[in-house]
Amino acid sequence: MKKIFYLTFFCIVLFFEQVIAQPISSDTSKFKQKVFGNIYTGFYYRLNKNITPRQAFELSTALFGYQAEMGEKVRATLIYDVSRTTDDISVSDTSGQLMNVSYHKGSDYTAFLKQAQIDWSFAKDFELSAGQLLNQQYLTLQDKFWGYRYIVYTFQERYRFGSPADFGARISWNRKDKINFSIGVVNGDGAFNRQDSKGLMLYHTNLEIFPVKNLTVKFYFNICPDNNLPASMVYSAFVGYKADKWKLGAEYNQVTHPDFSSGKTYSGYSVYCSYKISEKTDILLRYDLIENSAYYKNNQYIIAGIQYLPVKNFFISINGRYLLPEDEPQVYINTGIKF
Repeated sequence: MKKIFYLTFFCIVLFFEQVIAQPISSDTSKFKQKVFGNIYTGFYYRLNKNITPRQAFELSTALFGYQAEMGEKVRATLIYDVSRTTDDISVSDTSGQLMNVSYHKGSDYTAFLKQAQIDWSFAKDFELSAGQLLNQQYLTLQDKFWGYRYIVYTFQERYRFGSPADFGARISWNRKDKINFSIGVVNGDGAFNRQDSKGLMLYHTNLEIFPVKNLTVKFYFNICPDNNLPASMVYSAFVGYKADKWKLGAEYNQVTHPDFSSGKTYSGYSVYCSYKISEKTDILLRYDLIENSAYYKNNQYIIAGIQYLPVKNFFISINGRYLLPEDEPQVYINTGIKF
């Protein structure tokens, strides 16, 4: 904890040193704004008749956003997304048997605040971000590298190794095509909850290196200490290579003491690749090994498919998926659009 304190103190001193030297700008001629959105839908059919429901339409994303740039140094981003924000209720008797419960559950498609972020480039190569921040654990790099979010989320989001966003602040040092480094602090309770009663904080650091052209190496770490329980920690490593027609990425992820549970660890690997066979057509392949998570243990998830782009920013994919050892083969048709 002392190292975290000293590092944070150093960054605060550097921050104010740079701020004092900056003149106040009144130029409003460079004000820019844009509205954007994403819609991701799908239909699946299960080939194993013993698993229900066998077929259904899905809506994984209905996102609406707004971004404003106040000159070259200040940017504000506001995003609302649609997701399931409520859980089913289960009640057991004293013997552990589930009981029938009558209740009204909230919508599975609730609009929630995904991002409300202010970015300020207060000095050359330095940026301060505050508000509800997108999580650098997987959303800002791996999600973009994978590139098929409308088909399926990346490993850490799909298996709930972290939250997509949280309330806090972050300082970043970015050297284009060389290195990106950031440290920050957030509540640690995710996008759907306010600060917990203990007032615990989650400290994180992210390092992205670009040693040669087209190659990216990333390391991420966070820790949420509790004086009375084991500290919850996340370790993540990623390496990816992207060429003109193909790309290959691999990552390892580990959560130690999830929910401050002693002796419990989540971990797993994900490897994904794609190849562009024409200007409008890609083939894709992904393999996940979930060693342990909240819902899976020693599972394998395989995805193989093809993507077609009828027009720019409109995507269609036919893909097959297989979950082991549950013997759950599926056929999916996914569509996505960005505007």
